[in-house]
Amino acid sequence: MFLVLAFLFSFSSAQAQNLDDYIQRLRLAPLAAPQKRMALYQLGSKLYFDNRLSGKGNISCNSCHSQEGFGGDALPLGLGEGAQGLGARRVQQNGLVLARHTPANYNVGLADVRTLFWDGRVMRIRNHWMTPEPKINGENPELPEIARTFDSISAVQAVFPLANPAEMLGKESTLSTVEAWDQIMARVLSIPEYTKLFRVAYPNVTSFNIAHVGNALAEFQRHHFLAVNTPWDLYLRGRKNALTERMKRGATVFLGKGMCTMCHVGDQLTSYGFQNIGVPQLLADDHGRAAITQNPNDVYKFRVSPLRNVGVTAPYMHAGTFKNLWEVIEHYNNPHNTFRNFTWNPRHRNYSDTLILDTNGANHDNRERTLSPQLARNLYLTSDEKADLFCFLKVALTDISLQKYLKGVENEVTDCSPLLN
Repeated sequence: MFLVLAFLFSFSSAQAQNLDDYIQRLRLAPLAAPQKRMALYQLGSKLYFDNRLSGKGNISCNSCHSQEGFGGDALPLGLGEGAQGLGARRVQQNGLVLARHTPANYNVGLADVRTLFWDGRVMRIRNHWMTPEPKINGENPELPEIARTFDSISAVQAVFPLANPAEMLGKESTLSTVEAWDQIMARVLSIPEYTKLFRVAYPNVTSFNIAHVGNALAEFQRHHFLAVNTPWDLYLRGRKNALTERMKRGATVFLGKGMCTMCHVGDQLTSYGFQNIGVPQLLADDHGRAAITQNPNDVYKFRVSPLRNVGVTAPYMHAGTFKNLWEVIEHYNNPHNTFRNFTWNPRHRNYSDTLILDTNGANHDNRERTLSPQLARNLYLTSDEKADLFCFLKVALTDISLQKYLKGVENEVTDCSPLLN
């Protein structure tokens, strides 16, 4: 018995040392909470839940990015204006089915974020913006009073769903983006409560524009959807018992044999780059990043997502086609097997429309032919390694505040119990 215990202690110590070596080599650090600007946060909180930001007064930012939906809507593809409900209870009704999965907005407001939207259509390039609205782009924007007021990339991103007819503006709207922004500002500033909140949040400003709304929304999201207290972050801060032995083994798979850090690198576990990883496509063929850059080398590339709270933000990928983390792991273990054997039920209880899988042969072949060279092939992960990796992703990367939602994890994989304190 003594020899067995000595062996287990030795193996455990070696595993921890191996993990710590990876952490040191990759210079990984825990995430930290930014300072809260309270008046701006309070304005953003009011705006975030207010249907009056939408063209028809029937949808808010929270409708698609709610706490109930874990920062998103818990559905394969987003549902726009006309849909009802929150999170997994959101149903299509009169709403349009959007082209892509609603990404969770955890940590979207942290300073190192460089790209937003699945196709990266909002980016910061040196000291200026690249967005779908040309009038705020470039070093000499046509609307400098707006472009130069934005204080973060998440503030820029926040104002585009407001002006999108399928999302919040209203399906029948013909307003341009700038016209929609002007209409929103006129409506909001006609409300005395908002006039006061804006003045408190911006004491030295006399003329408000849509960027002031974006900054407030970003400040609210920055703190409301903050995930910096995961077991992984606690471990990186020195609390070595925050991870179980299986989580530690899973972390070494993630950082080593699994080759996940080819793309999921850095403190947020993302390069913020774009990759084609061969995700099965729903509805129409989606060329991803190439539709923005017009570069054929970007075809089928989508943003590499950060991974905090990935354990509660299913389904996964830009099309929402992977239902759980087991499917994600199996795909990365052997992407070509996904192309050959992936199955999909086109009927979903939350949608009136049928979510048809794109089985066009030419599209299928092109997606497989243009797979990213950084996508690992044939990892040959063992069953134990898959379980270890699942445990790391599912539990170790989930914020302590959300661990109570990880029901059943310990029944799926032993030594993978949520950390609740």
